[in-house]
Amino acid sequence: MVNREPRGHTLPLLVTLIIFGVLLMTFDVRLQGGGVVGVLRTGTQTIVAPMQKAASYAVNPVADVIDSLSNLSNLREENIALRRELTEAEAALVGVQDQLARLEHFEQLYDMETAGNEIGRTVANVIGRPDAFDAALIIDKGTSDGLVVGQPVVDTNGYVVGTVRSVTGGSATIVPITADRQGLTVIVGDQIGSLLSQVATDEMRLEVLDAREPVLAGDRVLTSAVSASFPAGLPVGVVIGDAVPRIDVLTTAVALFVKPDTLRLVVVLAWPPDPITASSGEVIGPAETTTTTSETSTTTTTDRGDS
Repeated sequence: MVNREPRGHTLPLLVTLIIFGVLLMTFDVRLQGGGVVGVLRTGTQTIVAPMQKAASYAVNPVADVIDSLSNLSNLREENIALRRELTEAEAALVGVQDQLARLEHFEQLYDMETAGNEIGRTVANVIGRPDAFDAALIIDKGTSDGLVVGQPVVDTNGYVVGTVRSVTGGSATIVPITADRQGLTVIVGDQIGSLLSQVATDEMRLEVLDAREPVLAGDRVLTSAVSASFPAGLPVGVVIGDAVPRIDVLTTAVALFVKPDTLRLVVVLAWPPDPITASSGEVIGPAETTTTTSETSTTTTTDRGDS
């Protein structure tokens, strides 16, 4: 027979060990000056800290990227707003420059009129500009303003533009000298020549017949006193290149002072002062002269001359 000894000592020993372990833990906690919760917190922090460091290495760059994208978006919005403001400022600047240009034109016109009014002047706005199909200018003045066909037109600097080709009650058509096939009689130095238009260019060709001396680049070209369309001495352009006579003919190119497609204001000259008389060739002589005394009245009549 097997003799089985009772196991009654095992359980009391286990309970004793547990109680002893708890006492040791309590004693150790008290020696450290903290409670159970503090110990648990410290242990947990010891375990979690490496995980937090690893997470920070992984998460912080992502957060930085997100912040950078947010800042980039804000910068783009600010850039768009600044560009919009810059566009508005540039538009305002263009408007101011436009007003300054118009002011300069009017100042030039004022100087022209105060310098002398021996030739009547009519200032007009250009309402139709030249294009590929029509080189003429349209202005907002017509017969109601005293304009007639054939009157010369200059810009606000007094440079030659062209002549009035047709007129209505409230508008007129101006043909620039660059589109006039009849040409223009001009003077360079003391030599008289003809200024002729050329196809597909803003330059004109100067021809001097019976040329006696060369012309040089930079020489000014003016309207001649024998011109039938313009008063004498109006600036037209400048010689582009040196030219010498060949036998007795001189030919060169002239750059004009005026570009018709850029004009906004023009001045129509009332020249000749009496277009009807000038066109008929009639010369007006002295009119009747009446002398009155206290007792008698004597009338002396002088016949008009014909030419």
